[in-house]
Amino acid sequence: MSLTQSINSCDLRALIAAHCGAEAARGLGAKGGTILDPRPGKAECDPSFSVWHNGTSWMWKKRGRNEGGGTAFFFLLSLGMNGTQARQELLRFTGTPSTFDEGQGSAGECAAPVRVSVLAEARKALAKLTPMKVREVDALRRTVKNLREGEAPQQDLARRGLWPTGDLQAVAQDGQLVFIVRGPDGRTWNAKRRSVGEAEGPKYRLLVSGIGAPAWCNPGFGRASRVLLVEGELNAAAAWRAVTALGLDFDVQGVAGADAWPFLEGLDREVWIYADRDASGERMRARLQDLAFEVGAPRVRQVPALEAGVDFCDVLGESGVRALSAVLHAEHAVPEQAIETLSWPLPLSAVARQRPEALLGFKQQIGEWPLMR
Repeated sequence: MSLTQSINSCDLRALIAAHCGAEAARGLGAKGGTILDPRPGKAECDPSFSVWHNGTSWMWKKRGRNEGGGTAFFFLLSLGMNGTQARQELLRFTGTPSTFDEGQGSAGECAAPVRVSVLAEARKALAKLTPMKVREVDALRRTVKNLREGEAPQQDLARRGLWPTGDLQAVAQDGQLVFIVRGPDGRTWNAKRRSVGEAEGPKYRLLVSGIGAPAWCNPGFGRASRVLLVEGELNAAAAWRAVTALGLDFDVQGVAGADAWPFLEGLDREVWIYADRDASGERMRARLQDLAFEVGAPRVRQVPALEAGVDFCDVLGESGVRALSAVLHAEHAVPEQAIETLSWPLPLSAVARQRPEALLGFKQQIGEWPLMR
């Protein structure tokens, strides 16, 4: 489709410069950045307009609840164009041939696509979750036994810094690890089995099918002023170990995977997000950030990712709770490189050498760049 092609090929930084002036786009580097709102009539003193590439197309986001965002197409709509005008401008700007039959005579109207609410998607997915029934809990109880020192499941937890188990309710089943997944209400929403040793099959699997993959929530969920969303239930348990040991002000949810959803309870507080250093992790970060703002979070912080292949359990098991707390409170690294003065538009090779704050023209909060809203 020509519209999709033009959206994916459009350099939103250049589009902003073309429609709002070169000065309005100054500060956007190779990875985007956060600048003052460039649109006419949107003057502001503090930067709140973020631009980044999600791996497929350039995106923008106006920080604040329900302040707008999306692709280059939605940027043109926010300038006051209708759907047809925005589509035609994108085709012209990117040089994309039209495959749309405009009809005879005057151009036909092209309706703007309907934006899908991240919150609506989450609610739809969460509606399929149900807690375990009493009979299901009883049936599970008959198949498990307590963990024992020296056995594979216990050693797996010890290596991860999760032994003794504390608030992680874990047992053994046929020589494999099983842990209980409780929701924000304290009820048992499922149980998950982790294969340890040389066991065949998937590493993780839910023991009760048909009731969904809920997030792991800490006991007493809802008492803190902040909530940490973590990729992986055991990583969440590791984070909770640090929270309780050091008295940190967090509730914790361990999201079942990069494509899964957290419970919505508590997302109207300050939200911190951690995901792995890979493409699916980056998509998860962006999706959960959008979700948090839609729910009503006043602020979202992105916790910098560890190196590939390392997770919270590795840090806790090898270095302890203080090291994991340092990971949670780390700032995004900024390379110490020479600052150059460049004119717009910036050659991408030159842009890639710039520090974000140099491109932005002011001190930037690197902890939230470029997924700032």
